[in-house]
Amino acid sequence: KYFNKTYLYKYDIQYWNYYNDINHITNNTLESFNNYLKKLFYKKPSLYELIYHLKREESLSYNNYKRKIEGVWKKKEY
Repeated sequence: KYFNKTYLYKYDIQYWNYYNDINHITNNTLESFNNYLKKLFYKKPSLYELIYHLKREESLSYNNYKRKIEGVWKKKEY
């Protein structure tokens, strides 16, 4: 009864399938990024080091995004 009330009537069934809808339906990308940050900061950084590296990573991500939407895409090397 709970399942029917919560999922079958509350949510439209056409939105259940993510096959052609979205890129990431799991947290694998987040786990990968977390692993990348662990390798980047093998010891606890100072506040300034943390800010520097996060700004650098943001810039790299933005540049990769721009290249991807322009059709010039090269996978980032770590």
